[in-house]
Amino acid sequence: MLTFQPVVLQEARVFYHCMRELRLFFQTKVINKNLIMKNKQYSIVIVPDRFAHYRYASFKLISSLRMKSHKITIYADPREDPSKIPIVPDTFCNMYFSSGGIFWKKIKSYYIRNVCFWQTELLSLGLSKDVDAVVYWGEAHRISTWLSAILSRITGKKVVFWTHGIYGRESKVKLIFRLLFYNLANSLLLYGRHGKQQLEAAGISKKMYVINNALDVRKQAQYVDSLENSQLHNLRNIYCTENDRLLVFAGRLERKKRLDLLLAAISNIKSSGEAIKLIVIGDGGERDKLEVLTKAFHLEKDVFFLGPKYNDQVVLQFLRIADLCVSPGEVGLTAMHALICGTPVISHSDLTKQMPEVESIRSGISGFLFERNNVNCLVNKIQVCFSAIDSGIITFGSCRRVVMKFYTPEYQCKVFYRAIENLL
Repeated sequence: MLTFQPVVLQEARVFYHCMRELRLFFQTKVINKNLIMKNKQYSIVIVPDRFAHYRYASFKLISSLRMKSHKITIYADPREDPSKIPIVPDTFCNMYFSSGGIFWKKIKSYYIRNVCFWQTELLSLGLSKDVDAVVYWGEAHRISTWLSAILSRITGKKVVFWTHGIYGRESKVKLIFRLLFYNLANSLLLYGRHGKQQLEAAGISKKMYVINNALDVRKQAQYVDSLENSQLHNLRNIYCTENDRLLVFAGRLERKKRLDLLLAAISNIKSSGEAIKLIVIGDGGERDKLEVLTKAFHLEKDVFFLGPKYNDQVVLQFLRIADLCVSPGEVGLTAMHALICGTPVISHSDLTKQMPEVESIRSGISGFLFERNNVNCLVNKIQVCFSAIDSGIITFGSCRRVVMKFYTPEYQCKVFYRAIENLL
């Protein structure tokens, strides 16, 4: 027994050392594999509907990680599209990155009745072996996106749709068509919570991320904060006195914007004895009718049609001097512009007929929502909002905070990479 014990101990030590070496070997293999995966530079392509100027800050920030871990390329047509939304100048195309350039492949978009149905280069993109993931704008009427997404899935690429989702007002045929389309993707980036909730209710179970929309809010906030009080005071005094309430609308003068409802509300408020003025910024097919309606309500001295203002800084000045921004129809980026200025927003509450930016309007914090097409409810919400402003419940800070937290390029970048990295 005594002679056998040293042999057993010696064998045990040898076995222990062998197991330790084997464990270290496999640990090293796993670590090396993880390092290789972590250090791999993935190639990601973003195919927006258009390279709108307001998206530049977000795409630039997302692309800034190209040199660190991912290669980002934008596929976009540099030409202005029928929407007339300002486009990023193609001078930024492949310019030296630190000078503001974007890694950008120029493609062409083709339209039927102002609706884009085809983007060139997408079929080649779907077949490419050099791309790991493609983020398409999730618009189901684009035939090229359908075909490219199918090819991307067949060739092993990850597919993401950046989309509004569904609104909840689609016909049965349109709903089935869109759900088939969204099921082509591995995951979805959504502009708002409403779209996500509608997709979940329709049975879509894939990963969905609410990415919101974004402006270059820090740059705009810096501009707004640089405005002199005397400059703002003088601008406001052109249109109203110290005792007047001042409303602003900014957008296209179209029927769906329901400016007739706002004029009726102002007439109602004025008849109750409250002094109120309205500045209308924008142009469109309804302008002549609205000017006639203004006269019918005897508001010629209270409503100012300023026409279109293409300079964002000019629009921001008017939103800054306003007590309230009102968009009685759908509201889009105007809500974000107003909130950056610390100005609360009112729009309607029917989310099936709204833009996703309406979710930046938080009741009692950054504005109010009224019952769609109900002029009495609109009047009530305007007056309630005035009271909330006067009592300090709604403030400059409460309005701006909503945008600065959830509607920035930084927020979009964080959500974008969370979605991409969960796939790759």
